[in-house]
Amino acid sequence: MRRPSGRSIAAPEETRSGPRDSDTARRLRPRDAAAIAALPDSVSAHSHQAGWYNNASFLLPFLAAVGTLIAWLVAGGAELLGISIFFFVVSGLMLPLVYLTWQRTATAIVLRESGIEARHQGRLLQSLAWNDVRALRRVETMGNVRWYVFGPEDRHLSLDGEIDSLDTLLDEICRLADVEREPGSRGA
Repeated sequence: MRRPSGRSIAAPEETRSGPRDSDTARRLRPRDAAAIAALPDSVSAHSHQAGWYNNASFLLPFLAAVGTLIAWLVAGGAELLGISIFFFVVSGLMLPLVYLTWQRTATAIVLRESGIEARHQGRLLQSLAWNDVRALRRVETMGNVRWYVFGPEDRHLSLDGEIDSLDTLLDEICRLADVEREPGSRGA
């Protein structure tokens, strides 16, 4: 279900939600907002609401370390102190891994008249032209819902469930790329 190549993809003026005018723009990270403001043909921008510290491989051991440290201060006992130290070490060891994976996570998804872009702190990670978009698929893995915008040769952009106004973003992608969500994948 592809759009004829001569058809314009620009949204009608009354339905355009440019990032500078939307509520989402206020939630963009400063570097993302600055980079997106410099784009002449942006249609909308959607921010990633989670931060690097929301990663469970870092957060859970850190919370366990703090909890056992508090328990040690209240109740005493060398075992609680040892467990707390262990969890602090695990948290410290996870920081580089979390940092590296966070650098590859899109903090903003930008829809432009020419295509879709994934950006991290203003830096372009990936992009696809609307004519290259082939499918929009929902994938659920262990309770985590993620959407994929597929292009040619297995190129794709990943849309995490923590993206602001995800359902609106998906509707805009369908309209601009002239594709439909795969059957049974309505909603996030």
